[in-house]
Amino acid sequence: MVRLSTQQTPGPVVSVLGLLLGLVVTGIGVSSVVLYHDDPFTTVWSSLMLVLGLVVSISYTSLLLVKRVQPSPSPARDVTFDGESARFFPRSANPGTFMSNCIFVLLGGWFLALGIVGLLDGNWVWPVLVAIPAAYFLGFPVSRAFGRFRSGGVWVTKSRIVDENLGLRREIDLGNVKTAFDVLDAVKVEPEDPSGIRYKRLSPRPWCARLVRGEMLIQAKGLASSPERFASDLRERALVVQNQPRRRR
Repeated sequence: MVRLSTQQTPGPVVSVLGLLLGLVVTGIGVSSVVLYHDDPFTTVWSSLMLVLGLVVSISYTSLLLVKRVQPSPSPARDVTFDGESARFFPRSANPGTFMSNCIFVLLGGWFLALGIVGLLDGNWVWPVLVAIPAAYFLGFPVSRAFGRFRSGGVWVTKSRIVDENLGLRREIDLGNVKTAFDVLDAVKVEPEDPSGIRYKRLSPRPWCARLVRGEMLIQAKGLASSPERFASDLRERALVVQNQPRRRR
């Protein structure tokens, strides 16, 4: 069986070239700040190239590190979830999470600084213009700090499957599972009744994974179990529940 490759990140040569580009843009940004710092508003504007250069440098540094540093997935363990005994499959965090937080703080901080200096300069238009992008970029690290935007994991109880990933929780009863199969680095759970899949946003919509109603696609990358094995385990558990004799009322 031929398996498709899911690697979409650039190679080491492109990453190194991108890192060099980021350093050049950062140098230009430093020069701009040194040359144009007559007042706070001009200083913030002139620092835009510096911020963009740092963003590019951090991005390609993160790509290089992610290729070299791959944390070992945590083993599955037995826990109690919502009063039920469950098997918990924790999803290891992306090693580039810290770097992405730095990028969001840089971008959000720049917009926030622009709004503040614009307001102090007596121009109320700037705070209005930058409020949305500042809140958007800073919302990601804030949500992560409060545990609302995390890799999460999968809980499999005797009656249901609960998946939490990037601010979205999806849940399906084992009795409603038609089948489960691996799709690249994910496991797709097909329901008998799509309306039976329940959703809950743990963070506001802008800082939450995309919700597709009627679909249960579990990201298996970062789980201790391989997608094929995890899908097989879900099928077996669903079959056990569906073959249990139902109690007569």
